[in-house]
Amino acid sequence: MAIFILVHGACHGGWCWEKVQPILESHGHKVCAPDLPGLGKDPMPPANVTLADNVEKISRLLDRMEEPVVLVGHALGGVTISQTAEARRRKIKALVYVCGLMPPSGKASREMTAGDPDMLFRRSREVSPDGLTYTFARSQLPALFYEDVSPEDLYRAMERLRPQPISISTTPVTLTEERYGSVPRWYIECTHDNALRVARQRAMVKAVPCKVITMECGHTPFYSAPEELAEHLEMIARS
Repeated sequence: MAIFILVHGACHGGWCWEKVQPILESHGHKVCAPDLPGLGKDPMPPANVTLADNVEKISRLLDRMEEPVVLVGHALGGVTISQTAEARRRKIKALVYVCGLMPPSGKASREMTAGDPDMLFRRSREVSPDGLTYTFARSQLPALFYEDVSPEDLYRAMERLRPQPISISTTPVTLTEERYGSVPRWYIECTHDNALRVARQRAMVKAVPCKVITMECGHTPFYSAPEELAEHLEMIARS
């Protein structure tokens, strides 16, 4: 059986894996879905959070695991799992990006979306007056994140979103072939994603090659297709 650490994306918390985690656990796997600093129920003020804080939190979890982990990052969580792999490569069996942001070394994740100024993600984002956090226009959330999600899950998710620390998007990652590059990488592309269009996902995979799995769904497969997503994660763990 495998160990999974599931890392959420912008504004979300570990709660977003609430349909996938029990599926994996029912099959005998160990699963951890933490809240990143400043998000979910984590008490740190979001404006103070840095990428280093995220990496430290996930690294501490990895250090407690008895065997290498399948480290999964959704959307902006891809930045955190990339930088964590640089710090803890021997603790990670595989990296899995679920329509994740995957900047190459020296780049920040916001540069991955800068070439598409009309994308719904950028048009929906609302930056706080101090410039340290951002949220998304509530009216845009259903189309942006939850287009193929049930109304019940949609509203439960929307009520739990919190302001996202902007530093995670603006801090360049520092990755080496020796460390980050030595960890097997998988990319689960979501073809109907309105937040990170599939063309942008594929451009990142071209720049940072991965094995690719395709899901015909929107941005949040942990709600719209949790059984299928769990099957893919289990397959990766067996490989």
